[in-house]
Formats: sequence, structure tokens, C-alpha cells
Amino acid sequence: MVSLPPLGSLHTIEVLSRRLRVGAAATELGLSHAAVSQTVARMEKRLGVQLFVKNSWGLAPTSACQTLVEAYLSVSSTLARAMVAASDGARFQVLVPLLAWTWLSPALLRLHRTCPNLSFRGYRADEPVDFESADFAVAPLGSVAPKGFDGTPLYDEQVIPVCTAEYALSAKLESPASLARARLLIDDRELWLSWFSEAGLIEEPRLEGPVVADPALAMQAAAQGQGVALCCTVAVAAAVSRGEVVAPIALSASAKRRVWAIWRKSSDQAAAMQVLDGLLTELTRLNRCAMLRGQQRWQPALFCPEHRPATHDQSAHEQSRRRLTASG
Repeated sequence: MVSLPPLGSLHTIEVLSRRLRVGAAATELGLSHAAVSQTVARMEKRLGVQLFVKNSWGLAPTSACQTLVEAYLSVSSTLARAMVAASDGARFQVLVPLLAWTWLSPALLRLHRTCPNLSFRGYRADEPVDFESADFAVAPLGSVAPKGFDGTPLYDEQVIPVCTAEYALSAKLESPASLARARLLIDDRELWLSWFSEAGLIEEPRLEGPVVADPALAMQAAAQGQGVALCCTVAVAAAVSRGEVVAPIALSASAKRRVWAIWRKSSDQAAAMQVLDGLLTELTRLNRCAMLRGQQRWQPALFCPEHRPATHDQSAHEQSRRRLTASG
């Protein structure tokens, strides 16, 4: 059996692979320069490979070092999840983008009644999704779920400009051209340009306005009268129903993203299906709410009911399918 090195030594290697200077790594670790160097030397002797090479600006990790660091990060993430589960009553960890939380949060109490061990955490659109820390996640993905997860597509995302009714009136937002002259809250320039193109604007707009890191923050600023945000129509439907914002130009455009619900194969499948059903219930309610407003060019979501998991209770699955069909 292979004797594993101490986690502390692996952590030192991981920090040095990021910092690339012994002094900087020592400062982060709270160790001496000599202690870091000795740890590297011991690990290289133990493994029989070189972990770092010197260059003109410091150190560079070798391919063997990068492989070791990747394995350490995977193990430490798994250990972190195990520690959370052990200390927090084995809670079922649900990871959602901040913007999705604006429409999912009304379902929180209902989900808690059916599955009291849920724990929710949000992430920003500009940061990598930490799937390793999640039992269930809502995320834009490609055509398949990540390794170790099952999943189903929820909807193809649409975006629409929103602001307060007062701002729409003062800025006279009556057409795409008038919107191009407004104060835009920009979290994705290409998405704004795509919306204007689909809206039929001939000249490319200048897109002047503050840059905001996340669409959830952009929509919050729009709700405070700061300008116009371009947001997912699912979140917009929730904000409109609460009277926080309006969609002055009822034209949505494709964000060219498919949003998925995924769940870890090794996690509690009953809890996963409870969360999935809560998502579908809330999406259906919001879709109906938007359609009742009679805005024919506003598609709150293009649902993807063609792929549904067969792992949960079929009666619940059938109810969800019927809701989606009725709302679409």
C-alpha cells in the first residue's frame, strides 16, 4: 500500500504552485522560507520527481506537480464536503446562481417543509461553479451534465431589458433606438449587442454605462432606478410580478445558454427530486404570470421538457410535465 504524504505538505505544494515564489508562499502559509523549501525537497525525494523548475521570474510547476496539485484539490474538496456533512447534520447542498435565487427564493419554505435538510448557496455569474461542493446545482451547461452528476435541461435562457417605471417614463423608452441612448447597466456587452441586433437597430450602439459584474447586481441596480439592465426573463417575470421593475420594450432575445438542473449521483435522490419539483413549480408559475400580461414578444423561458429524469416518482414527474405543457 502506498503511504500518502501529509496533507500539510500537499497544501504547501499547492500554494507554491500558485504563488511561484518561495517567499510569497511562505507569507501565505505563515511559515519560514526554509520550511517551504524543505517541504518541497522532501516531497521531491519521496516521489522521485522534480516538482518545480527555476526560471527568470521565480518557479514554474512541472507537469508532475500540476497532476499532484489537481489531485490534492479534488481530495480537499471532497474532505470539505464530508466535514460540512458531518458537522451540519448531513445537509443537502444546493448551489444556484444569484440571479436564479431571485425567482427560486419564494419556494424556499415549501421546499423546507418537504425536505428540511436543504442548504442553499449562491454564486456569481463571473466565477467558476464549484460543483464539487454541491449535491444539486442550477447552472448554464453544454449538452451533458458534469461527471458524477445526473441532470435535465430546464430552459433556454431569454433576456429582456428592465428598469423602473419611473426611469422608463423619464428616459422616454419607447423603442430600441431610445433605449440605446439610455443609461445601460452592462454585465455582458456582447449580449447587449445581440439584443439590439435582434431588435432591428441598424447602427451599433455605444453601450455607455457602468459595468456590473453580475446580472443579479445589475437587476438590483435597475430596481433602484440606476438605469436599464438586461436580464433573464425568468428572473424578470418574478421582479415584474413584485412590482420592482417593468419591461419597457417587450422584446426578448436568446442568450444562447441552456440552463440545467443537475444532482450528484451519490447524493440523496429523493431530496434531489424534491428540489427539482420545486424548481419546475416556480418556473411554471412565473411562465403563466408573464403570459397573462399579454406581451406576445416576451418569451419568459423556452422550456426543455423533452428530457426528464426517470429516477424520481412518476406521479410527480407527470405533474411537472403537465404544468410545463400547460404553461408553454
